[in-house]
Amino acid sequence: MQAVMMEEQSREETAVAHYGKLLGIGKPWEVRAARLDLIRGRVEIEVGWDETAAVVCPECGKECARHDHAPEREWRHLNVMQFLTVIRARIPRCRCPEHGVKTIRVPWAEKDSRFTVHFESLAIQIIDACRSLTQAADLLQLDWDGVQRIVDRAVARGLLRRSTEGVRYVGLDEKSFGRGQRYVSIATDIKGARVLEVVPGNDQAAGESLWRALPPEQRSKVEAAAMDMSAGFAAATRAQAPQAAIVHDKFHVAKLLNDAVDQTRRAEHQQLHAEGDDTLKNTRYLWLHGQLPEAKQASFAELLEINLKTARAWAYKEQFVEFWAQTDAAQGFAFFSQWKRSVMRSRLTKVKAVAKTLHQHLTNLLTYFMHPITNAVSEGFNSRIQAIKADARGFRRFLNYRSRILFHCGKLNMLPVLPESASH
Repeated sequence: MQAVMMEEQSREETAVAHYGKLLGIGKPWEVRAARLDLIRGRVEIEVGWDETAAVVCPECGKECARHDHAPEREWRHLNVMQFLTVIRARIPRCRCPEHGVKTIRVPWAEKDSRFTVHFESLAIQIIDACRSLTQAADLLQLDWDGVQRIVDRAVARGLLRRSTEGVRYVGLDEKSFGRGQRYVSIATDIKGARVLEVVPGNDQAAGESLWRALPPEQRSKVEAAAMDMSAGFAAATRAQAPQAAIVHDKFHVAKLLNDAVDQTRRAEHQQLHAEGDDTLKNTRYLWLHGQLPEAKQASFAELLEINLKTARAWAYKEQFVEFWAQTDAAQGFAFFSQWKRSVMRSRLTKVKAVAKTLHQHLTNLLTYFMHPITNAVSEGFNSRIQAIKADARGFRRFLNYRSRILFHCGKLNMLPVLPESASH
């Protein structure tokens, strides 16, 4: 009997030492027990503190008197085989003359976290690979709120580490959020192809908040910003980064012209349909396609041969593409002047309205030839952001939406620092 008890004790001591090495825990911490709960499918690892060891203030790093122990807490760790694993410990609290009573730091987890750094590191990689938080929660055996907390902590960690040095070109754009006329504004590092910040709204105040995401010293080094022709972003740029040239994004210009063509088509289709002519029926995407499929090219060529207002509007839209190919601002100005004169002689009211709008913003269209930047990076994120919204079935809280965009599109260094000792 004694031999059996000694064998079991030796086996338990071996298991305790084993878990101590796996967790990378050393003096003054020690693994005191490892319990397997087969019914609950859990491994519980009890960790204790050497009562003879000195405690250190987590704020100033000075050795202090031990005050007491905090109530027992537990941290989720990497699974052992198929068993969910938790660490349980009571953490000493110190009494610092300068900072008062403080709970000391533990080597296996970051401050205020209920997960070990090894588990958070794995979770971040799984979340990044999953389509939704629900899918990640199932894989990690967590509830939705637990996964969201990991995302929030990862983003906060990444933003603290992020360097904005070298940001010279910024993109400002708006995205829809929720139902109705609700928007968020997004700032991107154009050359770095990353999202810098996301804020609610799409007015001047939102634009200024985006600019403040850059430190003042770096903000003063930004050479140009790409944006649409709304007054809010331009005013925000003049207020927060007055040295930055404003470049109106050519994708937004193309959208204005596409909308003018589509509105012309709709009005003309109604007129023709009333006369029994369905020439323009089901042709919307023929006029809006950048490059037509080969099967549609012949029928579209026939439409262009007919004397249609829509065809003339489409031709003006296509002609304007050449504006961006001019060699400098002087040639750009000459091209625009000729294009506008031609448009204003037409009877295409929708295209004429766009021409007048572009003329009002011509100065910031011509800056493209000094700073040939666009919001293509932001447009490129559209599919990812739309997928985030669709997989989440929409967002009720802006902060969750912001965290998810920065998590997937911010190119942040979000992984926690792991202990040097290897872990399973």
